[in-house]
Amino acid sequence: MKPWRALDDVRRRILVHRRVLGACFAAIAVWLVVQAATAPPPATTPVWTAARELPSGTVLGRSDLTRTGFAPGSVPAAAVRSLDNVVGRTLATPLGAGEPVTTGHLTGAEALAGLPGRSAIAVRIPDGDVVALLTPGQRVTLVATDPQGGRPPERVSDDAAVLAVPRASEAVGTGGLTGRLVVLAVPDDEVDQVAAAATSRFLAVVWSR
Repeated sequence: MKPWRALDDVRRRILVHRRVLGACFAAIAVWLVVQAATAPPPATTPVWTAARELPSGTVLGRSDLTRTGFAPGSVPAAAVRSLDNVVGRTLATPLGAGEPVTTGHLTGAEALAGLPGRSAIAVRIPDGDVVALLTPGQRVTLVATDPQGGRPPERVSDDAAVLAVPRASEAVGTGGLTGRLVVLAVPDDEVDQVAAAATSRFLAVVWSR
């Protein structure tokens, strides 16, 4: 058989069975669509994430959080799974929208992870504008000053790490000055003197290299 006659024979066979072939291809396409629509979703692990941008110092409420499913291999090891362990806690660091809440984001003993030999202490800095310049992770020096001028300035901590800067409140600090709270991690052997200075004198923040 000549080649061109063989090609004509194949073409005639395809034309004869084109309806059957078309129906088969259509059935396959429908089956694939149905399979894709009915396939179970990939397994995810639900964790609590920020519902919107949340600054450090935010006291977390239920409306600040949303449940988000993450692929099992992408969930941070320290992600908080229980709502009871989140609501009412204060953020030590900011959270971006959709970012998982981890124990490292919350004030408390967990915030001291990576800072051995330190204790967390909340102190009031009289100058709220200075506190507005602080961000978690900064290292600062604390200087105690006597508002009455009876005692010279004294360094009470040479290396205090900022853990959290709670939102400003209407509270009034010592001497009638509006102050703001700051949560600091200070060396264990400086805790007592920092606490004493915070209650009897003014604390000033110094940035140093």
